[in-house]
Amino acid sequence: MEFETLKYEKNEAGYAVVTFNRPERLNAFSRKLNEEMDLAIHDVLTDDAVKVMIITGGPRADGRPCFSAGGDLKDDTQGIPRWDYPDHVGPLQRKEDKLFKANTAAGRLWYKRPRLISPKYTNLLWSPKIVIAAVDGIATAGGLEMALACDIIIASETAQFTDSHVKNLKIAIGKGSVTTGLARRVGYNKALELCLLGEFIDGKEAYRIGLANRVTAPEKLMEEARAMATKIAGMRQEAVQVTKLACRTAEDSNLNDSWANADELLEWMTSDPNYQGLQSVTSEWASKKK
Repeated sequence: MEFETLKYEKNEAGYAVVTFNRPERLNAFSRKLNEEMDLAIHDVLTDDAVKVMIITGGPRADGRPCFSAGGDLKDDTQGIPRWDYPDHVGPLQRKEDKLFKANTAAGRLWYKRPRLISPKYTNLLWSPKIVIAAVDGIATAGGLEMALACDIIIASETAQFTDSHVKNLKIAIGKGSVTTGLARRVGYNKALELCLLGEFIDGKEAYRIGLANRVTAPEKLMEEARAMATKIAGMRQEAVQVTKLACRTAEDSNLNDSWANADELLEWMTSDPNYQGLQSVTSEWASKKK
């Protein structure tokens, strides 16, 4: 697929890489980038060969790393703003509602996603495919929201995370609900501080507070992301999907409901006629260790 505002690569190891590519605008989300991002996500969702998606940003015009500076405010002053754009909800949204069968792990994940104004965030949150954000450089406002919508965040030491909605725009939350994502990742107090003050934190601090899963040297960022994607893509995908479903559901439930849901999912998974049973798995594992 050919795009103007992003690069799209599929790897034989079972993952795809989406790279924001608007160097002159710090990879900010324009109407065009939003459209193309929706199309790239749709292609990942509909390609059975793709198990994992990596989202990252290309360098800015001066060569420095950049994830995304968020919404393109300049683009919003020209023509119809992004939030009033007729196709902002995604031209493929109705088709996507029926992408996965409801009686599968993928379908149980997918049917939980809310239908919000900007679907790319929730489509990633509840996608049956694992999504990894590889972040270096600026990740602010919508860029931070995009990273928070991913399942795993790998940050470079030189990454710069912040939220600028309150500080610079005099508004709050954003279309990807940065407050929701941050509060769940780092807790109420730290999320409030980051959202109100708009101060940058680097990759090491992001890792320390739980915003990033891992932190790495800048030159190792994509190597780390690709290695993780390859590893996850090689796993039994239904097990991956059920694990994501259980973890996502736990975020929305109290402790007792989370335990009950996990038991239900385990019982449901073992009733699958294709499931060979724990004994066969443990026997295979034991034979490898001899």
